[in-house]
Amino acid sequence: MTAESTKRLGSTLDSVVVYAQGAVCHRLARGSVSPDGRVRVTGLPRSLDPGSLRARVLGAPGVRVTEARVEVEAEPLGTGTPDELRREVERLSDEYAAAQGRRDRQLSLIEEVRALHPVPPARRREEPHRRTPVDALLELADFVDERLTGLHNRLVELEEALRNVEHELTVAADRLARASTDAPSAHVETTVCAVLTLDGTGDAEEVELELEYGVPGAVWVPAYRLTHRQGDGSGRLVLRASVAQRTGEDWTGVRIALATADLRRRTDLPRLRSIRIGRSQPAPAPSGWREPPAGLVDLFSGYDAAGPGQSSAARCPPSRSQPGRDRATGRAPAAGPSRVPPPPWRPRLLAGLRRHPLRHR
Repeated sequence: MTAESTKRLGSTLDSVVVYAQGAVCHRLARGSVSPDGRVRVTGLPRSLDPGSLRARVLGAPGVRVTEARVEVEAEPLGTGTPDELRREVERLSDEYAAAQGRRDRQLSLIEEVRALHPVPPARRREEPHRRTPVDALLELADFVDERLTGLHNRLVELEEALRNVEHELTVAADRLARASTDAPSAHVETTVCAVLTLDGTGDAEEVELELEYGVPGAVWVPAYRLTHRQGDGSGRLVLRASVAQRTGEDWTGVRIALATADLRRRTDLPRLRSIRIGRSQPAPAPSGWREPPAGLVDLFSGYDAAGPGQSSAARCPPSRSQPGRDRATGRAPAAGPSRVPPPPWRPRLLAGLRRHPLRHR
C-alpha cells in the first residue's frame, strides 16, 4: 500500500502527563478513512519511543484499531531556506548596529547638555566686584533641565527599540543555527507519523483517534511555598512545579498533569514476605535429620550373593609361595560347600549410618 492511497490526518497535542523522567503525550486526530482501513497520522515528534505507541478510536463502538506502527518519512529540503534565514540575520544585524549608534549618540548629547554651566569672566585686580546675573543663571538651569528631560525621554525610546531589535536578532540567529545543524548532509527532512489499520469502518464517515506515546527529555521539579502569619495557628502550603522539556513539541496551551512515578521502572507485582504478629522469635534452625536412603540393607547383597561358586582367591589373593593354602596352618582348605562369612567392617558401617544419618543443607 503506497503512501498516496492512505489517508493523511493531522493531529493536535491534547494533554501531557509529565513523570519523574519522561512524559506521556496524548494526541487527537479526526478525519475520514480510506476504504482499506488505513490512515496515516502526522505531527509526531522525532523523540517518541516506538514501543510506547498506543491508539484507540473514540465515539465509534464498532471500530477498533488492529495495527499501529511508527514510520519515518523523508522529503527533500528546499535549498533557499538557510539563505533566507542568513539574509534575515544580516538585515537584523545592520538594524541592531544602527539602533546602537543612535543610542550612543543620544548618550553623548546628554553628556554635552549636562556639562553646560555658567562660567563668570575673569576679574581683574583693579576692577570692582560685579553683580551676579541671577536671572540668567536661572534661565540657563531651566533650559538645561528641560533639554535633559526631552533627551532622556528620547533615550528611553531608543533603548526600547534597541532591545526589540536585539531580541529579533537573537531569535533569527537561533533559527539559523538550528537550521544549519539540524539539516542532514543530503538535504532531506524527516518526519515521524503513525500508520494505523482500522477494522469495522464500513458505515463510519469520520473517525476520531487518540494516540498515546512516551517521549524522553521531560522533567519537573517541585517548589514549596509556606505562608504563615505571626500569631495564627495555621499556615498555607503551596506546591508549584517547574516543568522543563526538550521533546521537539510545543506544549503551549496543552493540559499538563504531573506524576512522581518513573516510566523506566518495572511495574511487576512485588512478592510480599509473611509478617508474624507477636514476640520476636529467632528463626528456627534447619533440621539435619533425613531418612536413610532406600536400599541401605541391600548395599552388600552382591557380596552376599558371591557363594561357593567363587573361590576365596578371587576375593583375597593367596601368597605367591603357597598358592591355595591357608596362611595360618599351611594346609589346603577343606572341600565342600561353605558360605563366605561377612566382612567384619560391614556391621560397624551399618550401625554408624543408623546412628549418624547423612545431613543435608
